[in-house]
Amino acid sequence: MEKKDKQAKSSKYEFLLLVAEISSALWVHVQIFETTLRNFLSDCLTNTSGQSDWWNATNYFYAKENSIIDQIKTRLKHRNLDANSKNVISNLGFSFWVELLSRRYHESIWLKIIQYFPTYPGRREDFYNKAREIRNLRNVIAHHGPILRRDLFRDHAYLHELTALLDPELANEVKRKSRVLDLLLNARLVGSGGGI
Repeated sequence: MEKKDKQAKSSKYEFLLLVAEISSALWVHVQIFETTLRNFLSDCLTNTSGQSDWWNATNYFYAKENSIIDQIKTRLKHRNLDANSKNVISNLGFSFWVELLSRRYHESIWLKIIQYFPTYPGRREDFYNKAREIRNLRNVIAHHGPILRRDLFRDHAYLHELTALLDPELANEVKRKSRVLDLLLNARLVGSGGGI
């Protein structure tokens, strides 16, 4: 009986470790996409607004995004930090950047930044919906949620596709070094179920 209990615990731990490894491997892709998207959009906003502090551009953002920017500037002020590009941009969350790809910003941002993509990104709606899925994946991983309920092969493909639209060379380097597909295939072989 004791041997069966040890095997059951070992099996449970192997599953937990496998999920942690998959999450960790996916996190590399998520981090690369998030920072690449942030840097790309910030550069585009600098170009299209004509000012390096684009977050101060009047009538550029809707109330929700202006509120987020104001909160960050207030927080920086309380911490005696300048509201410079390094501090403001690094404090804007992933959801902020994804929201700039939404329908509300189609004319004011998307149509102005499309020229800066290295390759044609396709329809805004497709890019936005895939970016939202990546944001959801990011949040599930960050909160140690049940990632195996997701279609992780699809998520992985979205991460590569969108990163490649922003920086093809970086996307190929990440893909070359990635362990995600090996881990997902291994998880499928051991029958973890879920979204795999």
